[in-house]
Amino acid sequence: MVREGTGFPATCPYYTSFQYSSIMVVKVNSNETGIMKVSIGEPFEYLRTNFTGDHEIDVKSLKDSGIEIDISNENTEISIPLDPSDHILGLGEKALPVDRKRTKSVLWNSDSYGYSIYSDPLYCSIPFFIKITSGGSYGYFINYPGRITVDCGISHYNKILIQSLSQSLAFYIIGGKSPEEIVEKYSGLTGKPFLIPNWALEHQISRYSYYPDNIIISMLKRYRDEFGVNSVGSIYLDIDYMENYKLFTIDKMKFPDIKEFLKSVHEMGVKVIPILDPGIKAEQGYQQFHQGMGSYVETMKNEIYTGGVWPGKCVFPDFFSEEGKSFWKKEVEKFMENGFDGIWLDMNEPAVQDEKSGTFPEDLIHSAGGIKMKHRELHNAYALAEAEATSSALGKNKFILSRAGYSGIQKYAAIWSGDGTSSSESMALQIPVLTGLSISGVPYVGCDLGGFLGYSSPELLLRFYQMALLFPIYRNHKSNTGNDQELYIYPDDIKQKFRQILSLRHALVPYLHWKSVKAVEKGTPIIRPLAFNFPDIESLFTINDEYMAGKELLLAPIVNSNTEERFITFPPGKWYSFEHGKVYEGNSTTKYSGDIPLFQGKDTCIIAGERLCIFGDVNERVFFKGKWINVTVSGDSVIIDGNKAPENEYIIIDRGRVIYLKDLMEEL
Repeated sequence: MVREGTGFPATCPYYTSFQYSSIMVVKVNSNETGIMKVSIGEPFEYLRTNFTGDHEIDVKSLKDSGIEIDISNENTEISIPLDPSDHILGLGEKALPVDRKRTKSVLWNSDSYGYSIYSDPLYCSIPFFIKITSGGSYGYFINYPGRITVDCGISHYNKILIQSLSQSLAFYIIGGKSPEEIVEKYSGLTGKPFLIPNWALEHQISRYSYYPDNIIISMLKRYRDEFGVNSVGSIYLDIDYMENYKLFTIDKMKFPDIKEFLKSVHEMGVKVIPILDPGIKAEQGYQQFHQGMGSYVETMKNEIYTGGVWPGKCVFPDFFSEEGKSFWKKEVEKFMENGFDGIWLDMNEPAVQDEKSGTFPEDLIHSAGGIKMKHRELHNAYALAEAEATSSALGKNKFILSRAGYSGIQKYAAIWSGDGTSSSESMALQIPVLTGLSISGVPYVGCDLGGFLGYSSPELLLRFYQMALLFPIYRNHKSNTGNDQELYIYPDDIKQKFRQILSLRHALVPYLHWKSVKAVEKGTPIIRPLAFNFPDIESLFTINDEYMAGKELLLAPIVNSNTEERFITFPPGKWYSFEHGKVYEGNSTTKYSGDIPLFQGKDTCIIAGERLCIFGDVNERVFFKGKWINVTVSGDSVIIDGNKAPENEYIIIDRGRVIYLKDLMEEL
């Protein structure tokens, strides 16, 4: 990049050459953290990054040794060298293998109903990726929320081609010693995540749709009776809680007294999260429709745009405008006075059912920072702006789950992977989809357990629960045309297996909370592909059906039907199986039989319930029981903050001791 005086490592292979027309402006800045910013034209960065560059580089003096930026036509094309030995991780939510090399993606938020492998694009667009080379790792972020195409060695074998239809964008190049450091720097640029409340890490249940109120109360009581008082942390209300699908209304036939209903649910220790779509029914006499006048998205003729969603013809807040943000914030604040605990944002790509494109026409007009801009320039950031406005209306310990997003969404919301199917293929696909999103700066991710569309057999649903054990968002959700998935409806032997997996998940919530606090502090991803933690091991870039949480836990779920066996590839080190109570050697592939192939790496510490679980020698900073502690372990001596730890606060595995899954589980 730039060498002396800029903070970039001297080993960085990239100088930059530019082919540009005389009317365009190209400005290059760098800072001492190892980040270069290239401003092409006069970019409007809706996502305001935290870049502070104090070194400006003369473009004309840069050598031509790799990256090329061509802005001679009506678009921008960025070319990055790609060697046969390089690998690409990230690019957000993509139905692709972990290694994105030899793939071509479009970043354009889309309602991807029933998607499968290679479906593209999906709901959430994160224009950030990491290129791992033999000489190190480099991150690339294109801060432009319009349509972007990223061609990772398809059109040109030795190039990554990034194309946009704009001549104004900001392009960041991030250097770092490891993929993790690059993601942390990227999170520093785009914003550290919010701290997810502990209750949102617990088991969640949802359905399109649960109602009326007495049925929900009976259902929650049955969960408590059959699985325990902590078996459900939260429940979602889908669109049928509304009056004729109108936002900010309650159907009095289904929920005669919403505040009393919420009080009853809260007394059982369960939180309630209602859904909100951006479409507001265009109906005379509908209070919210009238109150939003002056804040809606308009056409080029200065007319309010209407599009079809669940209630029929709808108008849509312009979340980029001050008027749109203010209107939405006031309505959400008033709505939350009912006693809800969070908001579920859906259909916010935005999805429009009567448009051939499935979304807004590209020539609609937004007012962003007082500047009139066409929708095509801001499309991917619509959900981000909605989440920002929603977050401003919520108090502490509240939660937002969003379907769509853009870089920066992590500051306000978690993301789930939308409308997948009830199939082994869709279940297995969630691993590369969500680990790719997680290492793109969005730490709180999850999928619909059981799959949203279709029939989920008891075995498939159980496999979903086992596969997603370490996903931060752990939500059972089903369409209105699918089968019932309440865990208590199954035979006793199946219910016992669900009881075990829920007990294990409940025990691991403190561990996931520790990783969440670390994500807030440093921007560190929670779940990752194996190759992210071990970028020097070539074979791990082909592993799509295993994943890690932090650097401590490895999960290799059974994702094929009618089997209890699979081959597991272990990264370097030693890996302790909680299911079998034995140690597996790293750098190996082994045939494994069991239900929950969960492993802890050597010389690490996790949290299970109220105890530290230690394997090997440890010197670690851990967020435990509400505070940071320093844990040092050598032999049988466990020292916390310089003092010998109470024996009831830790368990040590190996050294002749055998710990099984049941020893980790917490009573629900």
